[in-house]
This record gives sequence, structure tokens and C-alpha cells, in this order.
Amino acid sequence: MTPEKGATVDARRRAVRVGVVLSNKMEKTVVVAVERRVSHQRYDRVVRRTSKFYAHDEKRLCKPGDVVTIVESRPLSRLKRWRVRSILREGKPVFEEKPDVMAGQLDAGRPPVKHRAARADEGEAQS
Repeated sequence: MTPEKGATVDARRRAVRVGVVLSNKMEKTVVVAVERRVSHQRYDRVVRRTSKFYAHDEKRLCKPGDVVTIVESRPLSRLKRWRVRSILREGKPVFEEKPDVMAGQLDAGRPPVKHRAARADEGEAQS
């Protein structure tokens, strides 16, 4: 089957995946996590498997937490073989930074340690 004049036909169907953006820290590249459910051979249970894909984001619109559609493409770099087709839904970041409530203090979840030297100084001050 030959295409008509002026018409372009993609020679093959390109794979399409839907996933969540994990990172956008590289230049025009995002890391997308695609989750699939497979049946475990031995235990006959449904197990979640996650794959990470590096995708090209030309306009740098994707942010962590966004749900995006990626489409297979020619190799763009050593790891990049996908392009971002569209952003389906904007989301909040997967890994949110915790607010700095205690400003420099480490919180181990325990009360502060009382040292003997501090108690000895208090005893001398009271005498």
C-alpha cells in the first residue's frame, strides 16, 4: 500500500504509556514512573511493577507529580527513548519537602538529654 502524494504515514505503531513524573531536574528531560500490574507465576497474586522511563520534555512544562502520556521515539540520548505527548493531570509533587519547623534543630522524637555537667552547674548556682 503506497501513500498518496503529500500524505505521511507512520511506518509502525508507537508504544504509548501513562505514568507519573518523578523528577524534572535535567535539561528538557523528565523521569516518568509507569506502574503495571502482573500476576505472580508461583503465588497467583497480582503484583505491582514499576518501570522508570526518561522522556524528552521540549517545553519544560512537566513538574513532579504530573500524570503524563509518553510515546516511544528514536533514541535521543543514552537513556532517552521517549517523548512527552501530553500532560493529562497536574498533581502535587510525589516527594514533598518537609517544612523547616525547628530551624536547624534535629528532632529525634525524644526529650532533650540532660547532662550531669549542666546539673552540677545548677547545684553550685543555688548554694
